[in-house]
Amino acid sequence: MVQRFPITLTQLVYFSECAKTLNMTAASQELHVAQSAVSTAITQLERSLGAALFIRQHSKGLVLTPSGERLLGDTQRLFGSLTSTIEGMRADQHEVSGTITVACFSTLAPFLIPELLGRLRRAHPALTVEVLEGDYDENLAALRGGRADLAVSYNLTEVDGISREIVREARPHVILHTDHPLARRQKLALAELADDPFVLLDMPSSSDYFLSMLVGAGVTPRLKYRSSSYETVRSMVATGLGFSILNQRPRISETYTGASTAIVEISDDVPSLEIAVSSLTQIHPSARARAVAEVVRDLVREPRGTRASSTK
Repeated sequence: MVQRFPITLTQLVYFSECAKTLNMTAASQELHVAQSAVSTAITQLERSLGAALFIRQHSKGLVLTPSGERLLGDTQRLFGSLTSTIEGMRADQHEVSGTITVACFSTLAPFLIPELLGRLRRAHPALTVEVLEGDYDENLAALRGGRADLAVSYNLTEVDGISREIVREARPHVILHTDHPLARRQKLALAELADDPFVLLDMPSSSDYFLSMLVGAGVTPRLKYRSSSYETVRSMVATGLGFSILNQRPRISETYTGASTAIVEISDDVPSLEIAVSSLTQIHPSARARAVAEVVRDLVREPRGTRASSTK
């Protein structure tokens, strides 16, 4: 008996794009088809399945229903399997091509993405790489929503359905104004800064990491200034507004203000951060994803003298 299905692959493609954008107009533009064609396909798909996939909000776009979320997961697995099959059939060409989207933690992106894109362009000229920048939760959402194929972020929590490869540990350090009495030291204990104002790199998933580090060293943070911008934090410290704790190490000490900072190692037993390349567990990595992961792995493991240190 011939197996027949009440839905089509085209309908699933349209549905997947609507789930990514949560907007039929945006989906139709990405698909280069009329909005009416997308709307009709979604309506027919819902009728065939006997379930609503989206809640239509007249002026606010779409919201996935529980049925829609279930279908999205199954669709991603199906597309991943089809992609793997097609790439396997083309394996004799030995060429990584097409488009891949990489989500990257925003404070890591300046240290990693430019070199990543440059190396991929040289090694795989037929590969197009699109980049999304965000915090930890935004990167996870991009993976789960199908907007990103890979995420380069930090292993802050364990999440079901997400596979991670830890590619490097990043140890934190203190940055000080160059005229600070401790600026010429090679190492210091965080307790030595207990009376100094603290400048916090304030991002949703990392602020607790820095604050708990101080508390763990017996220091009650004198939190005076905060910013979600890595360079703003460095500039505040260079201006003499306080000290900060970071993990990234740029090649230059100078900040946007023209003043510089000094890096001092921490003698306390403080927790490092792990840089991870993440993807959905349920989707087999494509040749594109494997190529990107390989270059990321090489970049973050290179000695510090050959490139900027890729830490948080």
